Amino acid sequence: MTDTNTQTEADIKSLSDELKQLRAEFAKIAQLLESAARHAGDEATQVAREAGERAWGEVKSRADGLARRIEEKPVSSTAWAFGIGIAVGLMFRRS
Repeated sequence: MTDTNTQTEADIKSLSDELKQLRAEFAKIAQLLESAARHAGDEATQVAREAGERAWGEVKSRADGLARRIEEKPVSSTAWAFGIGIAVGLMFRRS
């Protein structure tokens, strides 16, 4: 009977050691996943920031171009603005 108890104790010890190894490996995997998620978030933030900067540059460039055209042809620009205002006013009046 002592052989059976000794064997059972050895099996339990072996299982316990394997469980400790599994826990350690799961902890490493969790750390790797956390690190990967953090880096993916940082990368997504950087991509979004760059896209925002490009969009802002485009909007600023178009606004500057429009301002130059208005300065070059103020009478024509005023007539266009007046016409657009009339059209928008008519659209809302009918609704």
